[in-house]
Amino acid sequence: MIKQRGFTIVELIMVIVILGIISAVALPRFFDRKTFDERFYFEEVLSSVRYAQKLAVASGCYIRVQTSQINGSGVTLYHHNQCGNKAPGEAVSGDSAVTSKTVSINVGTYPGAVVFNSLGCVSETSNCPSDGVVEWTVGATFKLKIYRATGFIEVVR
Repeated sequence: MIKQRGFTIVELIMVIVILGIISAVALPRFFDRKTFDERFYFEEVLSSVRYAQKLAVASGCYIRVQTSQINGSGVTLYHHNQCGNKAPGEAVSGDSAVTSKTVSINVGTYPGAVVFNSLGCVSETSNCPSDGVVEWTVGATFKLKIYRATGFIEVVR
């Protein structure tokens, strides 16, 4: 006589029910879309700020990073003053605008506008300030600091 091994139908159904309950309760806590949206927006803002600083150093022009709306809809780079054939307030050409597809992002605190000069520091003049920090937060966990004197951009977690 051959003894068969395996699971009964009742055991299989119980495992499926338990997995269904765990997935309905636990998985939404691990995969919150808002956290991903805030992280994506923060990374795009960080990339735009770094690009603006590099563009200011490379071109010798003052570049302004401006938040377009408070609800997290975007950041745009502008020429801050007359620079070559660029008028003040003219948008920087290229892929410089950051746009969020959702309005559920909590922007937190933001500087409004940051101007990088040709030395890469945060200043509207050719001289760098001696101290000061500009802070920009997205959501509750993502924060970036820009040191005015050096232009150093620090990500704080």
